[in-house]
Amino acid sequence: MIRTRTVLIAMLALLAACASNPWTVDIFKSPEVDVAGKRSFFYRPGEVAAPLVRQPKIVADTEARMRAAITGELLSKGYVEATAPAGADLVVSYQASGTSKFVESDQQRIGAPSPNAVLTPGNVRPPAASEVPPERSVLIIAVVVFAEDPASGRLAWRGLANLETRTSSTEALVRQVVDMARHIAQQFPARRAAQ
Repeated sequence: MIRTRTVLIAMLALLAACASNPWTVDIFKSPEVDVAGKRSFFYRPGEVAAPLVRQPKIVADTEARMRAAITGELLSKGYVEATAPAGADLVVSYQASGTSKFVESDQQRIGAPSPNAVLTPGNVRPPAASEVPPERSVLIIAVVVFAEDPASGRLAWRGLANLETRTSSTEALVRQVVDMARHIAQQFPARRAAQ
């Protein structure tokens, strides 16, 4: 009984971990900068590309959510937020962009009538073989969270995640972008205590 319960709990934990981390993050760490040895960071507002959100109100809301997600993760990792870039060990920001592409629809004819019923006189003819198949718009989103060394201006750390989505809801899109930024910031190295 105890063994079954332990296995069940382990499986649920694994499932929860997989469900909460749907993106693979491509990480770059500069060999010249010891990010984990730094103490403070300054958050610089990021950039959201036009295809993702176009309205200024939504851009402002997205910026506020991105700031909360990124700074929240860095604070939980032991870093301190600075009020000015001059006093910070790192300058942290992000970029979010999206491009649209069209792909053939994966929609198949289900429950189509038999050819005998369609090809009889007076019935609707099937589409011509030369007709272009229906297309669907797919949005490819890329979110980059990065940290720069303010002294040298060089990149110290960068995390990148990509996503293909078919969502047409702006709110769902903003939520996905913020979740991606949060997941990237979770990969940021934890602060090493001063020795």
